[in-house]
Amino acid sequence: MKKILLVLLAGVLCFSVGCGNDSVDEEQPQDQEYGHVEKETAEVLVAKFNTQVVDNSSLNPASDDYLTTHEDAYWYGLITGISLIVYPVEYTGDMSSEIVDYMVLYVEKNSENESMVSEYMEYLIKANNPDITDEEITSLLTEAKNAADSGKTVNNGKGIDIGYVDNEDNYQYQYQVIRLYE
Repeated sequence: MKKILLVLLAGVLCFSVGCGNDSVDEEQPQDQEYGHVEKETAEVLVAKFNTQVVDNSSLNPASDDYLTTHEDAYWYGLITGISLIVYPVEYTGDMSSEIVDYMVLYVEKNSENESMVSEYMEYLIKANNPDITDEEITSLLTEAKNAADSGKTVNNGKGIDIGYVDNEDNYQYQYQVIRLYE
């Protein structure tokens, strides 16, 4: 009986991994159209965001002093009315090992600091892909707002999607930077 189970298990494993297939999968058309970025941890991406903020502005960086966890995500209070939220692919409570799925800039409508959102978004996008130009950022943010009603995100082929969510009945809106991996 054990031999039969082992043979069946070996057959299933052989079938699932291709059993001796020497061909290399061609890049999927999706990669060509949307691009991809390397996997990065929450700790690294928050550090990259902070570097962008500190090197290019007088805005507040994300600080562990203003960090809380809620619903398997990390929330950083940046300034009154604006928070950075980091969503890992799989939450473990260890930012040094968790790969980031997406990051959100959460904004309270009519906040006294709402005017800082576009600058924070620029740094969040550049932290996720420094190859995206300022002109591309402006275009992506405009396109994301225009696509919001359809619930779609926008992409320029450089490995991240940008989304915008605004609920008319709600007191907040958010921009999303979604990372696309191979």
